Amino acid sequence: MPKAHVVFNAKRQLEMAWPNRCGKFKDISGENASVEENESNEGDFFIAHDENSEECSNCLCRPCITNERNRQLWWENENHPEHERNAYLRKDKYKRFWTNLLHRGVWKDPRYLLRKRETLRRDPRRHKCVYHRRDLMPKCVLELVRQWFPNLPEQQYMGHMWE
Repeated sequence: MPKAHVVFNAKRQLEMAWPNRCGKFKDISGENASVEENESNEGDFFIAHDENSEECSNCLCRPCITNERNRQLWWENENHPEHERNAYLRKDKYKRFWTNLLHRGVWKDPRYLLRKRETLRRDPRRHKCVYHRRDLMPKCVLELVRQWFPNLPEQQYMGHMWE
């Protein structure tokens, strides 16, 4: 089925479902299709820092990436009880914070790159194996996510390679 036909059918179904909104659907097919600047999940999407805020020494963000002003919809509203499965739940939050830090340019900041280089140099595993791309998760992120999803008292945190 041609793409134009599929788009037309979808638009027609929407118009039938919501007749009061007829003509209010934006057509983005064909020549009109475009992605607005800063609407991407790619690394070139950038969120500016607030220069009037204090910089966090861990994440190099202004304000700290864990500050309430940077709150996201996926943030936890309350801390979960201690449980052995919390390590699995933390992983998703670390990935989301990683993306937030990417969009704030932290992973390309010269201070961060220097910190990472020095940490890698101290790691004895680095001398014996092939390096896989990893980034240093800031301490402020580790503390917040571990607060949301704590381990059992007898269960140690695995760490973040260079923690």
